[in-house]
Amino acid sequence: MGAQAPQWLLTSFVDAMQQIGATAAETNLEHEGADLMQRWNAPNRQLHNLRRLMNTLTHIDEIASSAHDPDILRVAAWYHGAFLNKALEIKLGGFQANFAATRCIEHAHSRLTSLGVSDEVVARVDELIAFVTRHRAPRMDFDAQVLVDADLAGLSCSPQEYKKIRTALRAELVELDDLQFIKARIALLKKLLSYETIYQSPLGSAWEDTARANLEVELTRLERDKAQLCEAAQADDTDDPDDSDDTDETQEGAVTSTGTLIIKRRSIKKRIPVHSADNEVTSTGVLPRKIEEPLYSGEDVETTSSLESAVESLDLPNAD
Repeated sequence: MGAQAPQWLLTSFVDAMQQIGATAAETNLEHEGADLMQRWNAPNRQLHNLRRLMNTLTHIDEIASSAHDPDILRVAAWYHGAFLNKALEIKLGGFQANFAATRCIEHAHSRLTSLGVSDEVVARVDELIAFVTRHRAPRMDFDAQVLVDADLAGLSCSPQEYKKIRTALRAELVELDDLQFIKARIALLKKLLSYETIYQSPLGSAWEDTARANLEVELTRLERDKAQLCEAAQADDTDDPDDSDDTDETQEGAVTSTGTLIIKRRSIKKRIPVHSADNEVTSTGVLPRKIEEPLYSGEDVETTSSLESAVESLDLPNAD
């Protein structure tokens, strides 16, 4: 559910746009800001909403002293949430995992150009949006590090606030079944925890310990929930008398697997889609590279799509 927009929010957007060189009339800039606020405040945004945007902008201000051009970071933060693509929409449409990021980038590119922003600055905003969707900035790009850290700052909150974040995220991704959601979430948490530091900017490092503790607790809980779901699915399939003929037929065709293992694999495959760890994982879910490709792939893909596609990621937002 969206938050009420304070008066300063629209004014700050207009100021940032003018600082990065937009030549459009102030009235046009106000209309652009109002359109973006409406997008962020859409009813289906339980988590990636206007409050999330305001928190990100606040966190940019907190660590902006290490950035060369914080106004470009603010504008990128506004546009990176122009589209929130739901998991089911993307899967059924057969889009690639970077679809949401591409939509946001194309929208920002078109709108900023029409508002008189230079090609060089527009290209920089496009680049920054891409970094946010991957939750990682280049090692020597200090401004991008500030933006990405501000976007992830909500990970560093109290356990009570973190629980609210998880609840809102699950509500926003209602199209995913429990196992799909858990697998996608586990993949993202493991990726974030694999980094030597989650936060890359000098001032963002203050959030590290609390954020890492929250992620580790959630990962432990999700691993347990995943095991329980898989066990329940296997037991349910084994107890179903209608499956007895299918089970025998599958066992007869087996070469290297035991009957028990085949039953387990068939059960999960039949009742709950199984996604390989090598599938594209976004901040909000698991996506095949293309809908027609097999679920199991040998490629190792680094890119994640955020709102951020909302399959962006099982992406963690900022806390209230």
